[in-house]
Amino acid sequence: MEYDIFSVGDNIADYYPEDKKVYAGGGAYNTAVIAKRLGAKAAYYGVFGTDENAKFLYNTLKKEKVAYPVNDIRKGRNAVSIIKRKASESQVEAVDKGVYKNLSINKNVLEIIKNSKIVHSNIYAYFEDYLPKLHYKTRLSFDFSYLRNKSYIEDIIPKVDIAFFSESKKEENPEKFLEWISKRGVEAAVLSLGAEGVLMKIGDQLIKGKALPVEAVDTLGAGDALIAGFLTYLTKEEKNYQKALAEGLKTAAKYCKVRGALGVSEPREEEVKIYNNIHG
Repeated sequence: MEYDIFSVGDNIADYYPEDKKVYAGGGAYNTAVIAKRLGAKAAYYGVFGTDENAKFLYNTLKKEKVAYPVNDIRKGRNAVSIIKRKASESQVEAVDKGVYKNLSINKNVLEIIKNSKIVHSNIYAYFEDYLPKLHYKTRLSFDFSYLRNKSYIEDIIPKVDIAFFSESKKEENPEKFLEWISKRGVEAAVLSLGAEGVLMKIGDQLIKGKALPVEAVDTLGAGDALIAGFLTYLTKEEKNYQKALAEGLKTAAKYCKVRGALGVSEPREEEVKIYNNIHG
C-alpha cells in the first residue's frame, strides 16, 4: 500500500476542564486525520497506552478510517494534556506523555512508512534519528512549532524538504528568520503568524498568505490543519506551493470553527490528573 501522507508522532487526549471532556488531539495525529478528511490516503504511527484515553484516540482513528498499519500499544497511561481557554484562544497548561517514550522503529516499519508520497513528523515525535534513513527516499515534512533552538534546527533542516514553524513567542523578524532557514537547504519553509496569516519562503521568493476572516470557536490545532491542507494539496501537485498554501489557510480557517483540534470528544466526569508535567 502506498500512502499519500504518513504522519508519525504524538497522539494526545486534550482535556478541557470546563467541558469535562477530552478531545482527540496531538500534532501528528491531527495532521493524519484532517488529511484523510480532505481525501488523502493517510496513515499514522504513534504510541498508544491502554487506558480509556488511549482507547478513545485509537477508536477515533479507526472511525476516521486513517490507516494504522503498525501497532505500538504499550501498557500504561496515554499522553494527556490540560487545556485552558481564553475566549477562542486555547492554551496548553500541562502535558503528561504517559507511555510515550523514544520511538523504536525497525527496518520493516521504516519500509512501510517510506512507501508514501510525504512523511510528516514534528519536534514532539522522537523521530529525528530516523530522518536520515528516509531522506531522498520520500519527501519529508517537519513541524518545528515554536522551537527556535538554532543548533537543533541546523541539524534537522538539511534532512527534510518542507519545514513548518509557528510564530515565535519572543520578538523576531519573520522575514530574516525565514531567510536564515532557507539558506540551510530546505525546499520550502512556512511560518504561521496566527491572525496575521503565513509567510512562505521558496528559494529567493517570499510569499505572503492572508488568514481568512473567521469567527473562531477554538484555535487549538489550527496549525495542524494548515499543514494537513498544505501537504494534501502537494500530493496532487507536488511543486505548486502557492496553491498548497491557499489550501492550507482555507483548512486552518475551517478548523478554527470547531471545538478541540478535530471536533471529536468524549466525556470525563473525573478530573484528568497530570503526574509528570513536561510542558515548560
